[in-house]
Amino acid sequence: MMAKPILTVFLAALLSLVALAGWSSQPASVEQVPRLTKEQVKGMLGKPDVVIVDIRYIRQYEQSDAKIPGAVFVQPEHFDEFVKNHPKKDATYVLY
Repeated sequence: MMAKPILTVFLAALLSLVALAGWSSQPASVEQVPRLTKEQVKGMLGKPDVVIVDIRYIRQYEQSDAKIPGAVFVQPEHFDEFVKNHPKKDATYVLY
């Protein structure tokens, strides 16, 4: 089955995730942004208060077979617009 290896690859890539809990309390520096393990993210998948954001350039996204089901795709240059249009203050946003 192809889905399991793809999910495994993506979960491995999720080691470099950035999780933001609420846009109003932004960290002062990148070092202050919490990092999540693939196990932590795996436990968050499917929860209604968690938004997984695939933040890649369009070419990378289109050429990739590895995508997390349910993730929202946002190009990096449109991220500010995404934040303005999705003001779920109590949601946890996981960026990868």
